[in-house]
Amino acid sequence: MTASPRHRFSRIAGTASLTAICLGGLTATLAAQDEGGIATPLSSAIRDATPDVQEYNEHLIILSSPWMEGRLPGTRGMDLAREYVEREFIQTGLIGPVVDEATGERGYRQDFDLGGSTEFVDQTLAIGDQMTFTQGTDYEMTGLGGDASLSAPLSFVGYSIAQGPDDYSSYVEDDDLTGRIAVMLRFEPMDEDGNSLWRQGTGWSARSTFSEKFGALAERNPAGVILVNPPGVNDRRAGELMTDASRVMNGIPVFMATPDAAERMLAAGGDDRSIMDWRRLADSGEGGVVDIDGPMITMEGRRERIPLVGQNIMALVPGRGELKDEIIVIGAHIDHLGMGEFGSRSSERALHPGADDNASGVAAVIMLGKSLTKAYEELDPEVPLRSVLLACFGGEESELNGSRHYVNNPLYPLEDHALMINFDMIGRIENDRLSVSGSGTGVGMAEWAKEFYDESKLDIVISEASSGGSDHSSFLSRNIPVLFGITPFPLHDDYHTPRDTPDKINREGAVETVYLFHELAFSAAQRPEKFEFTRPSGGSRGDNAARGRARNMPRVQLGIRSTTDEGEPGIRVVMVREGLSAEAAGMLEGDRIISFNGAELGTRRDLIDQLMELEPGSKVKAEVIRDGKTMEIEVEMMGREG
Repeated sequence: MTASPRHRFSRIAGTASLTAICLGGLTATLAAQDEGGIATPLSSAIRDATPDVQEYNEHLIILSSPWMEGRLPGTRGMDLAREYVEREFIQTGLIGPVVDEATGERGYRQDFDLGGSTEFVDQTLAIGDQMTFTQGTDYEMTGLGGDASLSAPLSFVGYSIAQGPDDYSSYVEDDDLTGRIAVMLRFEPMDEDGNSLWRQGTGWSARSTFSEKFGALAERNPAGVILVNPPGVNDRRAGELMTDASRVMNGIPVFMATPDAAERMLAAGGDDRSIMDWRRLADSGEGGVVDIDGPMITMEGRRERIPLVGQNIMALVPGRGELKDEIIVIGAHIDHLGMGEFGSRSSERALHPGADDNASGVAAVIMLGKSLTKAYEELDPEVPLRSVLLACFGGEESELNGSRHYVNNPLYPLEDHALMINFDMIGRIENDRLSVSGSGTGVGMAEWAKEFYDESKLDIVISEASSGGSDHSSFLSRNIPVLFGITPFPLHDDYHTPRDTPDKINREGAVETVYLFHELAFSAAQRPEKFEFTRPSGGSRGDNAARGRARNMPRVQLGIRSTTDEGEPGIRVVMVREGLSAEAAGMLEGDRIISFNGAELGTRRDLIDQLMELEPGSKVKAEVIRDGKTMEIEVEMMGREG
């Protein structure tokens, strides 16, 4: 094993487990007493932890805090996370590797296109000149419909269900809503407890889906729609004003209003019924469409497309001598899921802190920047060293956008990249077990790495093949050897949920991971020759499942970002990337893909499973719901970039 400078890290020795404290192990043996006699186990554990564990804890807590808003690209929280990592790189004294071609100035951010997002602007909802409602409090424009610029009277259409059990219908045959704004209740007829009349137990029938309800409404040609959550409904979504939703009405605006605002609108014509009275009328199925004569309702608003720029935050530990032009990349993705806007495994719309995925990996990259800088300074200056490029990639959760952009637009020639080390979810180590895959991607690398594995305090689960679809896959596709650190299979249940919180992170295990990869990176930086790339034939099935993705990425790329919506079929497209298969086929933001290549889709995983079966040039059928209507789209699959 290559000799290492001393005092690089303060090793863990004989300290109370900070992780045990954070997980609630507040035992008498760990409890300390201050002068006032108050037990202070957590503060004692933090104080008694090694400096390295304290530093790791600080990075982890900050990166997964509510201030970072789940690190969703396009949010202020994502900006704060980038600023934090960039500041840490600058304070370490690292070089900015991104050179502005116009000015020659060096920076730490590599921009790339992440598509865009939709905002709703210039919104108004008013009752003539009598009353103007407050956006965000009383109403919101939604993505369910088109732009709005109209004044029209109201018609109450109940639940807008064309046909239900026992001849239930919100309509009669000749109902016509031309020139009128439909006030529609969400869900379906319910009992006094707010549960469905048509389904035993909890939940709602298929008749409550937007595709069914808005499809029935579209046949009657409304000028606009105001969607309302019924009062008294037993559903966690009852208090929300949604905005981000799949379009189901083409050219017809859809606003969402609170029950109180809807009651005031319906009362504008002199009808003094409460919104609960209106709900009970709709529950009974006897009301039909009720036209409201009175002041006109004004709806104004439009969509505005906002380009979304992703960023890789990068820094350089410069090498020296004859090896300085060769690059070792150490990376981890910085982005996560925000409030679960896409990719969430939870039906709960809540903050997804992403402590393990992947604040745990970003903290490791920050610490390795410091430790390797110190090790380089302490080593004999005559010893040649490769340069180390630290990279906190953006857009990993939406098809590895940041790392893929890097290998297509590298800061240094790809042929000079000697090794890529990647961290993703290293924070939930149990029984001292860490998975390291990819050692078979370089000739002789498995034998070289084993010595370091044997010296580690961790029990290393080795896979010579590269498991998981994280950012190292982008480098592997360009024939660059990789090492990938991740918590071993089985994947914990908190993955991609609001429960991925910092209190569950094994800080000591993560720091031991940092120690191991410091030694690996420092040794690799000094080797006279690069590892020759090779593609191993086998791998560990358990490691492949650790990330919840296939071992290798699909050979084709659809080019969408998607999410699921509770109670709605298929997956909803929230972003279409330019120049890829989906755009070429005519897919649009808001489309709901219900089947692909003959298979029904329930989750994004289902789509990926189908993509894994396809080759570039394959032509497949996608069944899509758009504007409330089902259509078939032929998609010709393009090969994956890089």
